[in-house]
Amino acid sequence: MRLDRRTLLISGLALATFPAHAAKVAQGLFVTDPPRPLPEIDIRDNQGQAAGVAAWKGKPALVNLWASWCLPCVAELPALDRLKPIIEPEGLRVVALCLDRSGAVGAVNTYARLGIKNLDVHVDHHRAAGEAFGAAVLPTTLLLDAQAREVARYVGPAAWDGPESLALLRALIAGKRLDGAMGPPLVKPTANP
Repeated sequence: MRLDRRTLLISGLALATFPAHAAKVAQGLFVTDPPRPLPEIDIRDNQGQAAGVAAWKGKPALVNLWASWCLPCVAELPALDRLKPIIEPEGLRVVALCLDRSGAVGAVNTYARLGIKNLDVHVDHHRAAGEAFGAAVLPTTLLLDAQAREVARYVGPAAWDGPESLALLRALIAGKRLDGAMGPPLVKPTANP
């Protein structure tokens, strides 16, 4: 049975919105072997400038797919914000890609509400990233090598500034082979941030 885009998006929304259904989705770190090139899609920064896959080449990257209506997504944004100034000087790009229908407005408002200061605004205006990158649920975080190829993905919310995450990301920077046991622990949001 082939699912159309609308069915896939509705299923993803249901899984991300209702924890009872989300428990049925495998969560954690999944290694992509062999590494998979990402399709180029229209991703913009807050000034409307191109900031997509081509811009991610040159050094490894963590690309977090999130939306303001997704409680686990919003709950992990502060950890990503704390992670960025720690890990970017070591050679890893940190990208939080907003999939909101409201575009940059939704991202900017969420960042302001949470006090996010380090993450740049990146928006998928055409809302194609979820399908193009094969993310059935949010949050999904892609780990990319320096050629912007997916080497692993983390499905679900994680404490991205914790010691397990830092060890995983430093292995990615060093070009080491990743395995599923390297993933950080899943975190559960305890309240609406």
